[in-house]
Amino acid sequence: MNKVVPAAELEKSVREWAERLAAGPTFAIGLSKRLLNRSLAADMDTLFAEEAFTQALVANSEDMREGIRSFMEKRSPAFKGR
Repeated sequence: MNKVVPAAELEKSVREWAERLAAGPTFAIGLSKRLLNRSLAADMDTLFAEEAFTQALVANSEDMREGIRSFMEKRSPAFKGR
């Protein structure tokens, strides 16, 4: 996310964003970050294969199941990074 905030609000804004990320599905976020970093050095075929593998990992993760359950139960998810 990109946004501009007044200097007086910067620390609060950064803290809120960091807390949001930390409460999110950190397993999927970490894998996405890894793919993004790899995209600068790998060819497309390699990236597509790595993305497919990563999607399979995330689709079978505890966080994915929690995300689906929380959506169905109309509650906020409690991700654990697994």
